[in-house]
Amino acid sequence: MRILVTCDPEIPVPPIKYGGVERLVSGLCIEYSKMGHEVFLVANKQSTEPSAREIFGWNSSHSRGVKNILSNAMQLRKIVRSIKPDVIHSFSRLLYLYPLFLAGNKIPILQTYGRAISQKSTSLAKRLGGKYLHFACCGKHMIKNFKDISDWHIVYNFINTDFFTYNTSIKKEDYLLFLGRICHQKGTRQAIEAALNANHDIIIAGLKESPYFEENIEPFLKNPHVKYIGLVDDNQKLPLLQKAKGLLFPINGPEAFGIVLAESFACGTPVIAFNKYSVPEIVKENVNGYIVNDVSEMSKRIYDLSSLNPLVIQNDAVENYSSKIIADNYLFIFDRMKQLV
Repeated sequence: MRILVTCDPEIPVPPIKYGGVERLVSGLCIEYSKMGHEVFLVANKQSTEPSAREIFGWNSSHSRGVKNILSNAMQLRKIVRSIKPDVIHSFSRLLYLYPLFLAGNKIPILQTYGRAISQKSTSLAKRLGGKYLHFACCGKHMIKNFKDISDWHIVYNFINTDFFTYNTSIKKEDYLLFLGRICHQKGTRQAIEAALNANHDIIIAGLKESPYFEENIEPFLKNPHVKYIGLVDDNQKLPLLQKAKGLLFPINGPEAFGIVLAESFACGTPVIAFNKYSVPEIVKENVNGYIVNDVSEMSKRIYDLSSLNPLVIQNDAVENYSSKIIADNYLFIFDRMKQLV
């Protein structure tokens, strides 16, 4: 199968530093290629994805603005005409597809979302794209208020389950972990309060946001049970997750998927999370963690963390969030899309 994958133009694939969607696109290109498919990529001009047979750099490196959108959209139409893919997997702007619709496109397209979705925009695009356009997102909660979800597919994000692993030779320690942006949306202060209520140590890692950090976190740093270690990369994150008794995830604001949850599971580390957004879809009660409603419930559940089996937690992560599993899920959708046209 000839698969054309598109990604927004701002960040290279694979990303040099930060780039969540770009990591996802890179991983899928690798898996598609491993399975014998021809992969073509449209992305930032500095992209170097080795698994792609050919990389096309967008004309414009900005995805906003009428001129930029029009330039990239017309470029995409030319690329499609040139390589004649069997399917298009789009992670880029929905508007880039409009010239294809207007030209009478007959190639199955899957538009995938990892952030907030406009029901108005997707409905209009569906009217234009017809049976050739389908959608995917990384959580059911993202489309829970949509009137029609018949053309929607739920495919979770993946993690590197070869890197994030449970190491039986590393002993779990008696500390809790918070990983993420230090802000109200992520519930950092509530994680600290839950840990202290249960008389447990907690390590905080992540990028701090002002004035939230100064007002809500700094006062706790005088307590010997609370340690802030700043922003960490994957190599620093791995041992933190492997050794932690549990990960606290008291989310307060929109979270499409919560990649850190899957990373924690892969390391055999259970999670206690608030019952919001993606959490009910990812956390399996009494299997890989606990779902709670507030700080008080979170504190009480901390004492139950050691009853969960790290190997069971890890195996569940590999079965659900490995790059191969997620790529297989997408390929299954591609086959169904081709059968419908």
